[in-house]
Amino acid sequence: MMFAGLTVFALIVSVGFWLAGAWLVLPFAGLELVVVGAALYRLVRHRDDHERVAIDRDRITIVRRRGGHERHDQFQRYWVKVNLERRRGWYPSRLLVGSHGCWVEVGADVNEEERELLAVRLRKILRRPAGNE
Repeated sequence: MMFAGLTVFALIVSVGFWLAGAWLVLPFAGLELVVVGAALYRLVRHRDDHERVAIDRDRITIVRRRGGHERHDQFQRYWVKVNLERRRGWYPSRLLVGSHGCWVEVGADVNEEERELLAVRLRKILRRPAGNE
């Protein structure tokens, strides 16, 4: 609804400028509407993206949802390792959870401090004996 209102308003203003002789405003208004529409489409498509980490007695399950696609990864709790890979320069770190050569990145959408806290918390929970959560 908001995008429709913005479109109507932009077209009215740009057609007004076109009629006044400033014809170049119309294509730029169209370009602006395409960019705003693409950004809104991306936001709507990824509105329910999430990651869920479930730890039970003998398994750790990671569910990741991105753009309508859901992926489930399960690992045996005893073998799971948590690895926080630090990068050089301005690249963000990566928090990897997995075992036996199969790694899953979690926390990619949070800032560095939250990723580090998540790594510490996961290591702490996984160190406890099963059943003490």
